Amino acid sequence: MRFIPVLLLMASFVLSNTVPAQSVGNNGNDSTFAACITQASKLLDETLVLMQKHYYRKDSVEWDDLITSAKIRLNSSSNCETAHEIVQWCFKQLKERHSFIMPASKAAVYNGNINSSGNPATLKQLAGPIRHELIGTDIAYIDVPWLSSADKDICTNYADSLQTLIAGFDKAGVTKWIIDLRHNTGGNCWPMLAGLGPLLGNGTYGYFISSSEKIPFSYQNGSVLQGKYKRCTVTNPFMLLSTAKHIVVLTGPNTASAGEIVALAFKGVNNVQFIGEPTAGLTTANATYKLSDGSMLVLTVCKEADRNGRIYEGRIQPDQVIAPQPGGGKDVVKAMAVMLLDLSN
Repeated sequence: MRFIPVLLLMASFVLSNTVPAQSVGNNGNDSTFAACITQASKLLDETLVLMQKHYYRKDSVEWDDLITSAKIRLNSSSNCETAHEIVQWCFKQLKERHSFIMPASKAAVYNGNINSSGNPATLKQLAGPIRHELIGTDIAYIDVPWLSSADKDICTNYADSLQTLIAGFDKAGVTKWIIDLRHNTGGNCWPMLAGLGPLLGNGTYGYFISSSEKIPFSYQNGSVLQGKYKRCTVTNPFMLLSTAKHIVVLTGPNTASAGEIVALAFKGVNNVQFIGEPTAGLTTANATYKLSDGSMLVLTVCKEADRNGRIYEGRIQPDQVIAPQPGGGKDVVKAMAVMLLDLSN
């Protein structure tokens, strides 16, 4: 089995954008109702088959009971969109926080198709802002945001943007770095890792671990790889002028999924400290499966480990816990990072 994790953001983001379900009553529309329930049943069946085959905790699930209960719920529904709701119900029964269904309209945009207006989606629409600044003469601050796209051009643009920033700071004499992951709610991890390649260097960053496989994810000369497969490559790879560097990584409760993969990539790197709050705890990897109605099953298929092979289950704990100041005042976490770097050699 070869799984393809894409590390999507938390399910709540997508579910809030689902299309309202269409109810069909038995007032002369019986044939329409029967047709939509048949389609819903097909969708539920294909989803359950994928879950039984690929879900990372499949051996601990009582599938017969779950499937029977799911189909009872389907047969008692008058809702043409009920299959999506029932799949989410199944994940709730499994206490699964990271898997979900992405509606067809969202899946089309994520996978690089045009959006509803017929215009290509842009990086600005599908990623958070990459905030950055030079602090003093030798500290660079970079906010590495979420990215909700698998479009090749958008992913390359994201990774190029990060490497261009790093190159500019490095050429200006920066040797101390603040990498802020507090706003990184997830998405596609590959451009994030490719963009941060100059700071993390060549080599293995961590592992995806299933019951039968241990697949490394790594960076080599501008390309980030899953096993031997290239997942994202920057246009003009950059290497730091100075390998002497100190890094502080900022995390918080909104650091989730792909954001946590990036955090894990910094684990085990020399002269790296983690400060802030514990992460969201979605330290598992997802694979995507296109469904017959155009929607996409985003299914958790494996665990994650750092470059030393340590598996992380649940929240990633910082080296130093610092809570943000109430009321949105001074960024005390960032201020502490600056102080730590000022004290470093």
